[in-house]
Amino acid sequence: MANASLHGACPTPFFDVTKFPTEGGYIAGRFCAPSTLVPGDPTCCLPCPATDWAYSDGFNTANDVAAWLNVVGAIVLAFMLLSYAALPSQKTRSHYLSICLCVSITFITLGFIIPLGAQPPKCYDEITPNDMYSSTPCAWSGAFILAGALCSNMWIFIRALSMHLQICWDIVPGRKFFLSSQALGWGIPAALFTSTISVTGVSFRFGNACHVNHEHSTADFWGWLLAIAGGSVILQLATFAYCLHVYFKNLWSDDPTQTTGSNSALPTYSGSLRTQTARAIYRRLKRVLWLQWRGIAIVTIMLSDVIFFAVVFLYLDDTATSLTKNYDRVEPWLLCLVISSGDKEKCLSLGSRWLLSEGTVVGVLLMFSLGGIQAFLLLFRASMITGWKDFFVARFSPHKQEFVSLDAISTHRGAGEPSPAGFTPSRMGGGKKYAGGATFEMQQPRGGYGLDVDAKVISPTVTDVGVGSPQSYTSAPQEPQDAYHSPLHFGGAPEADAYFPPGQSPERRYAPAMQSFSGPRVPERENSTRSVNVNRDPTSTYARGGLGAHPRGRE
Repeated sequence: MANASLHGACPTPFFDVTKFPTEGGYIAGRFCAPSTLVPGDPTCCLPCPATDWAYSDGFNTANDVAAWLNVVGAIVLAFMLLSYAALPSQKTRSHYLSICLCVSITFITLGFIIPLGAQPPKCYDEITPNDMYSSTPCAWSGAFILAGALCSNMWIFIRALSMHLQICWDIVPGRKFFLSSQALGWGIPAALFTSTISVTGVSFRFGNACHVNHEHSTADFWGWLLAIAGGSVILQLATFAYCLHVYFKNLWSDDPTQTTGSNSALPTYSGSLRTQTARAIYRRLKRVLWLQWRGIAIVTIMLSDVIFFAVVFLYLDDTATSLTKNYDRVEPWLLCLVISSGDKEKCLSLGSRWLLSEGTVVGVLLMFSLGGIQAFLLLFRASMITGWKDFFVARFSPHKQEFVSLDAISTHRGAGEPSPAGFTPSRMGGGKKYAGGATFEMQQPRGGYGLDVDAKVISPTVTDVGVGSPQSYTSAPQEPQDAYHSPLHFGGAPEADAYFPPGQSPERRYAPAMQSFSGPRVPERENSTRSVNVNRDPTSTYARGGLGAHPRGRE
């Protein structure tokens, strides 16, 4: 219960501003106005927090729901980051754009979780809200929200730029793009955060968390936030426009009038070339879009949240500024509070005429709080569960599978028994062991790959002939894999295991060799097979097996 002497000449529930000190808390956050209806025209202030008088009691419940949604978001994001760090890349499809975005959104969730755990007082006194100087939890809460909003917005822009370069220009982001994105993705938000937190500051404005203050916020924070978001929107729209252009161009290329250069029924060379080019671009685009749908969805959803959040806050700031210059708009609502002796429920309809609706404010809080869950749903893969299962089984299973070389199996069975089909990877030598003891290193593609986060590459078919082996080894095409499967991979050949699909072993098959380099070449004969027998009789061929090995050997 507030001290009755603090009301001064102001009617209930307002307080006289002359009864309070001019320092402490966020003074600019007081909701005060001169009262012309009271003798002496005193400056009366609405009790803190002002949102408790402007909105219903359900608004506080919505704030608690938003805070707990951020708790859930922080848990699932921690799971994602831990999976990226502990599991193999083929299980998580990890990429530095996804990792950095998850870290940025985690900052936002921490900004809402800190007040939920600390439960700090929102007000410094009866009319003054706390700010970052009077409340340590407010300082940490506002800092995390500011940093998370700036970083996530910047990484959304970088992700949109990466997709635009790949889809529209067929440019593969490599090591230079990685280094540049790291410098800009963290450097620009750090500079903007330092400027905002030192010049503008944060305080309890509405809800349980601290947000950026109004003074100088447009130049320091909101303007840059909307500029970066606008750049992302332009890149995204340009990417969609290019996709539509390629789609319609492919449709038109199927028209006979577009594929023929004359009245002849047969297409001319130029028309056929245009048709093939359009179809090739369309096929590439379909493949890229299918592999990049997660990135496109993340950019679109996060951009919608950021823009909605910024527009709502800017509207609130403009409303607060206009009320300080024109109190006639809120005078009916203030008079209702005086007549009802502070019963806000009777006056909510009058307050909603000039305030932003409660549903809109609750909606922006919930959308902003769902960012972590949305990122988890779009980046999560079922192979992560399999990866964690294998992770714990490999470390806590009492029976671990030991490596047994194929040579040891052959020695154990005896020289006369055939070796089993297949081969066993040699972990010590780094090569692949075959029947007969031949090894070779698996070839891997070099250089960057055409896609980034959800884009994947198909490892080429590798065919080699082991020395002394009558068979050739062929590796079946593998499931597409991320080009940048880890935050430290900028291109080049990743580990060989990264090419195999999650939870599957590499599919291998043997095919008869068309030619063997382990012995003399067999001459081509009509209607003859080209199979080579390792234990063949030299006398059955034209090969010289030594002096006296063949009647012609002495000729």
